[in-house]
Amino acid sequence: MITAHVRWMLRCPTCGGQLEGERNDEGPGEGFRCDRCNDRYPVVEGVPRLMGRAVDGNNVSESFGYQWKARELGRFEKTTLYGMTMEDEQRAFLDALGITAKEVKGKSVLDAGCGDGALLQALAGMGAEVVGLDINRSITVAARRCCGLTNVSILQADLSRPCFSPASFDFVWCEGVIVHTPHPFQTFSSLTQLIKPGGRLYLWVYPLERPSIYQRVRDLLIAPYLIPRPLLLYLCYALAAALYPLFPLTGRTRAFRTIAFELFDNLSPRYQWRFREADIRSWLQEAGFEDIRTTGRIGLSARRVV
Repeated sequence: MITAHVRWMLRCPTCGGQLEGERNDEGPGEGFRCDRCNDRYPVVEGVPRLMGRAVDGNNVSESFGYQWKARELGRFEKTTLYGMTMEDEQRAFLDALGITAKEVKGKSVLDAGCGDGALLQALAGMGAEVVGLDINRSITVAARRCCGLTNVSILQADLSRPCFSPASFDFVWCEGVIVHTPHPFQTFSSLTQLIKPGGRLYLWVYPLERPSIYQRVRDLLIAPYLIPRPLLLYLCYALAAALYPLFPLTGRTRAFRTIAFELFDNLSPRYQWRFREADIRSWLQEAGFEDIRTTGRIGLSARRVV
């Protein structure tokens, strides 16, 4: 599931060489081959799998793969994502980047960690060339959601070894993703190279200070990612039943299934790094970004200068 416009951007995640499309002589299907190191990458169920070598992300791939598949099967919230509708997703995207819908039309957008493709679907209607990339093993959930959208491309890849040529995108959106990678700064540095001069990057990270109720639960459980995921799913619903009556006391409203989903999202991944806003601002400034905007706790967007 990849458009002609995106195909020319593709690069080998191992060596950075140009990727060429090739047919599989041993049977039906197609894939890509690097013209430099000769590594080959398959297309499975319509999705290019550009994972590279020795990826340290099996837990991340499996935990989020299970989560998005479970949501597709109706085991979490159905009509919203993290409590947000598609219209909410669109507004949040524009507000966080400080742009209008007109500024998105005709531009290239990377959703770095696209999950089940909800934001891809929301952005496709704005007329952008949208690319969704995720390491999760259920990336086909996003592909099914976006089937028929001619301006959407979906890939399975590792953000720390991006599979695109430098300066490919006008906007890069990375919400709650680098915090679940083994080396967040390495992943951040890789993403910054993909943005065109004048383009904008958005990052959302977990706050180190004033942790959420979900983070407090994670800390109490110590290593919840070791719990078998089917069992963790039931545990999240049990915890949601205990937490649900408390949300009105905080001035927030959350549906029961949304709480369960957000608990699983917090507890399942092995890695959950937390940061101060000043840390991310420093990263952005040192990487050549300016016009840094903060939204929520903690989302930052910035414009690449060099």
